[in-house]
Amino acid sequence: MWNALVMNDRVCGATAYMQRFIVASAFVLLWCSLHAQTVVDTLRLQEVVVVAPRLVGMNVGARSTVVDSTAFARHATADLGTLLSNESSVFIKSYGLGSLATTAFRGGSANHTAVLWNGFNIGSPMNGQLDLSLVPVRAANDVRIEHGGATALWGSGAVGGTIHLNNLPRFGRGPYMEVGASVGSFGDLRQQVSASVGHARWSASVALFHTTARNDFRYAVADNTAERKQANAQLEQRGTLVQVHHRLTAAQRVSIGYWYQYSDRGIPPTLTQVRSTAEQQDESHRLTAAWQLAARRSVVHVRGAWFHEELRWLPFGDTAEESRSRAAIAEGEWRYRPGLGHLLILGMNATHAAARAEGYSDTPQQFRTALFGAYTYNARNERWSASASARQERMDDRLVPFTASIGAQVLVVPGVQLKTNVSKLYRVPTFNDLYWVPGGVRDLLPESGHSAEVGLALDRKIGRVSVNGELTTYTRTMDQWIIWLPGPAYWSPQNVMQVWSRGVEAGAEVVLPLGRSKLSFALNTDHVVSTNQRAKSSDDASVDKQLIYTPMYSGRARIGLQRGRFSATSIAAYTGYRYTSTDNRSFLEPFTVANAWLAYTLRTGKRGSLSVDVQCNNVFDARYQVIADRPMPLRHYRVGVRYQFGER
Repeated sequence: MWNALVMNDRVCGATAYMQRFIVASAFVLLWCSLHAQTVVDTLRLQEVVVVAPRLVGMNVGARSTVVDSTAFARHATADLGTLLSNESSVFIKSYGLGSLATTAFRGGSANHTAVLWNGFNIGSPMNGQLDLSLVPVRAANDVRIEHGGATALWGSGAVGGTIHLNNLPRFGRGPYMEVGASVGSFGDLRQQVSASVGHARWSASVALFHTTARNDFRYAVADNTAERKQANAQLEQRGTLVQVHHRLTAAQRVSIGYWYQYSDRGIPPTLTQVRSTAEQQDESHRLTAAWQLAARRSVVHVRGAWFHEELRWLPFGDTAEESRSRAAIAEGEWRYRPGLGHLLILGMNATHAAARAEGYSDTPQQFRTALFGAYTYNARNERWSASASARQERMDDRLVPFTASIGAQVLVVPGVQLKTNVSKLYRVPTFNDLYWVPGGVRDLLPESGHSAEVGLALDRKIGRVSVNGELTTYTRTMDQWIIWLPGPAYWSPQNVMQVWSRGVEAGAEVVLPLGRSKLSFALNTDHVVSTNQRAKSSDDASVDKQLIYTPMYSGRARIGLQRGRFSATSIAAYTGYRYTSTDNRSFLEPFTVANAWLAYTLRTGKRGSLSVDVQCNNVFDARYQVIADRPMPLRHYRVGVRYQFGER
């Protein structure tokens, strides 16, 4: 476990000292806060839950999903890609255990998803993506998924969907500690420890995590007649997360967050390669700070962030090709309630990003400013609500497309809501699109488009049975879609595609109490048609064809049983055909993967608990590929133990 506290030799001395100082300071703060609770505190402050600005209630009419505590417990030591693959309808494009994992929301590309940590977009300015396999679930205590476009609220990239990772404070809840470890197939070992404390004025937490794995699973080759062991897929990852929230007065609050992470992994060969010695090292520092002032009718929120990302690519295991990016973000927001049910938000954002890479001729920089506003009304009888938002952004010396959204929802009958949302969307080109040498095009246009959705949401209790579900149909058209195409001498990006995505999402869950037991059933299905509507050349065969690696059909079924301290869960996920060529002549076969969990929790004293869980992945030994020539493991296992003390 101490390996999680010690920096790798590759990290410079100043970086190592910075991390050790922050971790040590956090532990001192936790000890002082615990000690301070023995003194009588006469301060009386009303507890207010802190959430990311514009997160709750501002995108009315759009579908959203909240990952519950039981799903968190099942994936306590997993990465974000695994959590979303098992617990949501989002399609995760996984290259294998410990390898790259990205999203495909509603027929969009990976850079059409915005991943926000405490309200800040943490996607790379170089390629516009975030590798979800590098994000541990414990990086947040609150995960929310917004389906559909929300660029008016969150800026470039929030086209297909938005993933919110939040660290909410624990004011007034006392001390809490959690220690966990798991051991799994293929040398998988995961360790984590976290501690937090919260009383009237302070909320502070620190978490450490460490993962190692060989990932040397066996897989079938040559039409399943032979087997090969996965090579050069080893992984080591460690990180630290620190959060501090302080109430200066009853009306003022400040917070600071720091997230450090380092990963070192091998890049395994594809099925068409004999061997691979490539290695990739990712290192990131993420620092945020915020100040909030609350009055009777208004709230002022000022915050900033500094992100530093490094990637070292070692194609032959020795000489490294390095790339670095930095981003500084400042944002101010004013929330005003002119009357009961009304909420107005006005704000501005400034983002400066810079990058350096072997493929750039210089060190490109980008400066973006944005003005945004939003308005929400909730009827006094709580039968209907509506919202509108708008955003105008400027990138360097030119305006990007103006965006806006309008949404509404109305209670049709008790427990049934009709929802609708219409949005205008955009995505600015990445640094790679603009500055890569050779190929980058500096006058590339931003992508822009429109989306609309209509849905019905059900949340009712019939006797003792709880039923909730949602049915949503949507359509989205994106113009000036950026795609890299081959030229006479090299590949380059062009604004040539127009993509039309449409589909139906359906999900339902039924919870049935059975005496001391509780039985639950859940089902999610997705039908996505995402096609190119514009020819890229005179002989282009991709028109009206499904985009590659976008399954037209997918679905997940979950059954769970809880009885006292025991719980059992099984999830089966179906993924349909995925085309691997733009003319849809080549494809990957559909597959179904089933996973199962068994868990038992034992109370230890008044405030402690000890949990043991066993997990079996790919129960039926399915042989499949999510990405062509990237094998996935057969049946494998994991056993975990977790001790908790205090109120989470």
